Amino acid sequence: MKAFDTDILTQIMRGNPVFTERAAEVPVAEQSLPVVAAKEILRGRLNAIRQAEAGKGKLTIEQAYEYFQLALLDLRELPLLSYNAHAETQYETWRARKLRGSTHDLRIAAICIVHSATLVTRNCRDFEHIPGLVVEFWE
Repeated sequence: MKAFDTDILTQIMRGNPVFTERAAEVPVAEQSLPVVAAKEILRGRLNAIRQAEAGKGKLTIEQAYEYFQLALLDLRELPLLSYNAHAETQYETWRARKLRGSTHDLRIAAICIVHSATLVTRNCRDFEHIPGLVVEFWE
């Protein structure tokens, strides 16, 4: 199973041909999304709405809601990998060992390990050092 990180899924959602073609090579039944990555994408879309409402965004309010709606439609196409008690235990173990990494990245990694998924990302720096994580780096 391949789990798309936020950076890869964002590129796919934007229609970047390099990433959409590579993703098309992964059988649909093998594609998934860590729930934390889904949260990051939705948070970005909600932030764009807030900025548009305040008149400070790069998007109009209509565009911001359109992108939010498209994100919801795109996200429901991928099975979500849950963040469960086993993932939390793995995350807490890494934190106790002072493993470097953001909370989100470590939680995404923990989800992938618990679900035996390969993380697909462009973010080599933040994931290459995580013990037990199988990572596939796309450029």
